[in-house]
Amino acid sequence: MFKSSKISLIIRGILFSTLGILCFCAPIATMEFIAKMAGVVIIITGIVFFVLGYKSAARSLETMRLSASILLVILGILIMIHPEIIAILLGAFVLFEGIDFTLNTIKYHRAGAKGWWLMLVLGLVVIGFGVWSVFVPEITAATLSILFGIAFLGISIASFTALAGLNLVEDYFDAAQKSLEDKETYVEAEVVK
Repeated sequence: MFKSSKISLIIRGILFSTLGILCFCAPIATMEFIAKMAGVVIIITGIVFFVLGYKSAARSLETMRLSASILLVILGILIMIHPEIIAILLGAFVLFEGIDFTLNTIKYHRAGAKGWWLMLVLGLVVIGFGVWSVFVPEITAATLSILFGIAFLGISIASFTALAGLNLVEDYFDAAQKSLEDKETYVEAEVVK
C-alpha cells in the first residue's frame, strides 16, 4: 500500500546512517566534502542571482543583486579551494555574536537586571569559542562534523521510526479492511437465510 514511501524511508535511513558514521569515523575529510558541496551550491546560487539580475526591472536592485552574486561566486570558489574557511566563517560569526551579547550584558547590568553576570560569563565563553574557531579551524571542522554526524544519525533513526509507524498504519488498514469484508460476508449470509 505504501511501497514507495517505505522504499524512500529505507533509502533515506541508510544514506543518513552512512553519512553519520562517516562524520564520526573521518570528521575532517567529511567536513571538507560537505564544505566543497556547500561551495558548489553557493556558486550555483551566485550564478542564478547573476542571471536574474539582468532580468530585474528595478535598476537599483539589479546592481545590488549583481554585486551579491559576484560575492557569492567568489565565496563559493574560496570554500571549494579552502574548505576550512567554513569553520573560520562560523567562528567569526560566533565571535561577533559573543561580542554583541557581552556588550548587551552591560546594558542589562545598568538597567538593574538580575543574573546579568551569568549572561556576561556566557558571552565570554561564546567569544572564547569564536576565537578558537577562527584560529584553530581544523578542530572546529572536526567538532562540526561530529555534530553533523549526530544530526544525520538522528534523521536516520527518525526515518526508520517512521517506517515502523507506516508498517503499523498499514497493518491497521489491513485489519480494518478484513473486518469490513467479514461484516459484509456476515450480512450477506444473514440475507440469504
